[in-house]
Amino acid sequence: MLHRIARQVAKARHSRQGSVVIMLALMLVLLIGFTALGTEVTFALFKQRQMQSAASAAALGGAAALMTGHPADPATEAHAITATAGFVHGTGGVTVTVNHPPLSGAHIGNTSAVEVIVAQSQTLLLSSLFRARSWNIAARAVATQGNNSGDCILSLDSTTAAIDALGGSAHLILNKCGMAVNGTGTKALSMTGASILTAASVSVSGLVYKYGSPVITNEAQVLKTLQPPVADPYASVQLPSSSGCKYNSLHLAHSNSGTQYLYPDGVYCQGISLTNDAVVVMAPGVYIINGGSFAVGGAVKLTGTGVTIVLTGSGGSYATATITNGANVTLTAPTTGATSGLLFFADRNSPASPGSSFIGGAAVNLTGALYFPSQNVAFLNGLTTTSTCTQLIAWQATFTGAASFNNNCATAGTGAIGTSPSQLVE
Repeated sequence: MLHRIARQVAKARHSRQGSVVIMLALMLVLLIGFTALGTEVTFALFKQRQMQSAASAAALGGAAALMTGHPADPATEAHAITATAGFVHGTGGVTVTVNHPPLSGAHIGNTSAVEVIVAQSQTLLLSSLFRARSWNIAARAVATQGNNSGDCILSLDSTTAAIDALGGSAHLILNKCGMAVNGTGTKALSMTGASILTAASVSVSGLVYKYGSPVITNEAQVLKTLQPPVADPYASVQLPSSSGCKYNSLHLAHSNSGTQYLYPDGVYCQGISLTNDAVVVMAPGVYIINGGSFAVGGAVKLTGTGVTIVLTGSGGSYATATITNGANVTLTAPTTGATSGLLFFADRNSPASPGSSFIGGAAVNLTGALYFPSQNVAFLNGLTTTSTCTQLIAWQATFTGAASFNNNCATAGTGAIGTSPSQLVE
């Protein structure tokens, strides 16, 4: 009997039938463990994505606060946005760091940018078997402020050879508005001598070239290079049609009879010349000038409300505009109709040169858009417009002496140039 029991024990000891079950049990434990570990890693990745979305939204909100000034501290807006997303600074191990300007990355020191870092410690149970410390999950985003005031100067030439220039002692002041240069070259905006550019924003598709001691006021905050081109706000406006000539080389000078009048009742061929202390009033309407020049100088006093001056031509003869030599000019564009907001409208077929010029010694108050989409325009030797709304859209622009523009155009009938939202950059 004892011998039989011993044989059964020996047989069970050498049997392999139970090993498969044991191996399956061990593999099942490992499979469950790796599945759980994978779930924790997926959770960590999901949490990081949530943080990234919150950081991005907060950076954009902070940049928008910079642009509008509300709230005054961009960190206030950023913290409010992350809290809405469930990441409240100082709660549940969450930290929300807001840096203005950024303290790291490509935009370090840029006062027009806001950096937001969202972080939270996470304890992953199975992961702790391999890593004693908790996991610190974080996300970072940087956004730059947009431009809510729009531009008041736009250069449309988008070639690498395009050059918009401020030279000598030019001081270009853009009050609450910006300048956009679509040139893509290394000298798209050229500043020389002791020139100064003061603007709410400066957007250049290419780069800025400096020679001498020029200054862009608050450059770190306002200047953005390698930017996409700004669209022509008047690209869809059709040039008014015309035919024939009612007037030829019209010239008005001082008259003992006093005020003289111009009317939009026909085409002015070979230009209009106003000189020698003439006092002239332009009646409301669209003035077609075919060839020659709209030339105002010699202490002329010129006024007009609801006026659009169209500069056109054919072949090699297209009209240009010149205001100079102590002229006193107050002109306002229409606020309704097909040419709403357009004070000067140069034919898109005009050659770039010789272009049009507004020269020092003239006191001007030009309300509306000076639209020269294919012409070069020069503001020379210190010409300042006192209008609350003046836009310049030209193929290229040159400034010397002092010049100023204002963009309070809410009721002037003009189109907005280059308004842009805040944007993520990192």
